Amino acid sequence: MAKYSGRRGKSFLRDDPFFSEGSASLLILAIGFFVTRISQSQAIGKVNGEVITREEFFKRVEQTKRLYENRYGENLFQGEEGKQHLIRLKAQILDEMVTEKILLQEAKNAGYTSAPPEEIEKELEAIRKKSGLSTADLEKMIGGKIQDVKAELGKEWVISEFVEKAVLKGEERNADFVFGQWFAKIRAAARIETYEKFESGSTAKAACCTSGCGGGGEAQSLDPKIEQDARARV
Repeated sequence: MAKYSGRRGKSFLRDDPFFSEGSASLLILAIGFFVTRISQSQAIGKVNGEVITREEFFKRVEQTKRLYENRYGENLFQGEEGKQHLIRLKAQILDEMVTEKILLQEAKNAGYTSAPPEEIEKELEAIRKKSGLSTADLEKMIGGKIQDVKAELGKEWVISEFVEKAVLKGEERNADFVFGQWFAKIRAAARIETYEKFESGSTAKAACCTSGCGGGGEAQSLDPKIEQDARARV
């Protein structure tokens, strides 16, 4: 192995006979591979280049899981059937987060960026009255801070305002159809990457796709009634 001579202008790597042009290319590819793996270990997906982090994904999984357990009992996700429930829940949440990213990106492009603080407080107060829970009780129920609730309410407000005013434009009778047609085109054009597959036996569809697929399999709901009842509590 050549030794560094100390001569000014002498490149150790360039002059080393073992460091050929081919091996340099391999090194660059290897570095790129490990950078990609590190990136994917921190992200569970990307939508048009915007990352969905594993931290925010698992945080939402735990919060939703806690809501279900508070409503239907702590054994809901236990045992073999419970494992299948959790797999379907994860697939469903990842699909929801992809949808949310797409809608927030479209809303931002249309100028809808944030919710007025008074609107968030109004929604939060409505939740308190409907649930009969205090701020401390809400935090305990979701396993987070009230700021997390406000952040979610803010995103919901932005999406709702954007869809109502920029997509539906006052259309009420055929609102679902109009939105469905519009969103199908937007999602098909989106660059979606997900790095996990959540498959539940032979029944659940994976909410996973590769870059450029324009969408993923639609996740099977945990249970329509369970989902509707549990989400209505917040």
